[in-house]
Amino acid sequence: MQHGGPLSAMRMDDEMKLSAHELEFMAEDELVEVVPRFAFDEVNMACGSYGPFQPMMPTKVPLWFAIQLVQRNLAKVTPPQWLQEEEVQELWNREDASRKKQELQEVPFHYQEIAALILRHCSDSFDGREDKVRLTLKDIEDLREDKLRESLRGLDDDHPVVNISNISAMELNKIRPFLINALHQFRDLARAETAV
Repeated sequence: MQHGGPLSAMRMDDEMKLSAHELEFMAEDELVEVVPRFAFDEVNMACGSYGPFQPMMPTKVPLWFAIQLVQRNLAKVTPPQWLQEEEVQELWNREDASRKKQELQEVPFHYQEIAALILRHCSDSFDGREDKVRLTLKDIEDLREDKLRESLRGLDDDHPVVNISNISAMELNKIRPFLINALHQFRDLARAETAV
């Protein structure tokens, strides 16, 4: 009989992580602002009611709905404030300034997925600055990944703790298999020590 319940014997590897598409699917429920190019009454859906829609009057809708409206040329997405070029650059500056402390700066939980979807489907919302935003976001992702990697290197038998404050869904998904396996190994070592 194994100790630790049914999950203790489970092998967590890369195949158990969610794909980027699955994470994007979860992020598509986040509300974003759109500026409609049409008039329509309120739309009632299982996930909520949205509208009414009036030309040039901003309203919030789920990201998946916003993408559908953009693809039909019925609206333009207003990128969230944190996705504006100046804000993205400021986030990079804060991430860089906290590099030595290995502290992650606060970001929306699905920031990578939301940014990827908006940049992919609504790039005209950036007035020609989408490449700069995309490159800066990539630099932020790389810097945050380096911080997480360094933090994980600090794991040892005496200090099996990792600070994952402000971690995003995509980042958590990347390190989940390693963390689960490491915690299982620490538990097994602790059991072996108490058995001796």
